[in-house]
Amino acid sequence: MEESMKIKICGIRTAKEAGYINEAKADYAGCVFYEQSKRNVTFESAKEVLKALEPGIKKVAVTVSPDPELVYKIEELGFDILQVHKSLSEEVLTKTKIPIWYACNISTLTEIEKTAEYLAGFPKELTDKIEGIVADAANYGSGKTFDWKISDILGYRKSRRMLKAGAQSPPDDSVQRLLQNRLFILAGGLNPDNVTKGIELFSPDAVDVSSGVEDESGKSRDRIFEFVNEVRKADI
Repeated sequence: MEESMKIKICGIRTAKEAGYINEAKADYAGCVFYEQSKRNVTFESAKEVLKALEPGIKKVAVTVSPDPELVYKIEELGFDILQVHKSLSEEVLTKTKIPIWYACNISTLTEIEKTAEYLAGFPKELTDKIEGIVADAANYGSGKTFDWKISDILGYRKSRRMLKAGAQSPPDDSVQRLLQNRLFILAGGLNPDNVTKGIELFSPDAVDVSSGVEDESGKSRDRIFEFVNEVRKADI
């Protein structure tokens, strides 16, 4: 029996917002460590968020081209997963002790293939640390989806179905190779109104939302519950 769809609520900045995640019973909570993001958190704020989250919720640290010093601090704080956008250095891959989700920011049809080639340049014992691939919009945190039509939806669905069916032979194309034995996380502009369609098209292992569950004051409890309910209905 397949596992239920996992849900990540990203961009958590306060203990109060962490409480919403607990109530909604999401699976992952993300904190952003990127100064150019309006959702950026300090180490002290992140510590309060982690303290407020229930133990069963996985904590994801979202970074952009992190250096080993940042990764060390993230691990020290107690995060479970390191999410990396843009550059992932061999040094970070070598030194990190927690699983990595690598984000592919999709702007053209070839971005997935480029990501596959990029990661293939590292030794296998290092890329084995990459537990998941996050399919995100071209500009992370923009609140906009990538163009779901240009990203070979049928290819994605074929890949997901083959892998979920337990295909044992090596995949023939780069999308299948990239996703083989890895989680596929759909992100970028998701909200309660479009997440059902995203699940239908991509059959992801998890969905990742941030701005789609916010209002002018930050994360919205009502929007989070609405999003989670839509995912649970689609999953059934």
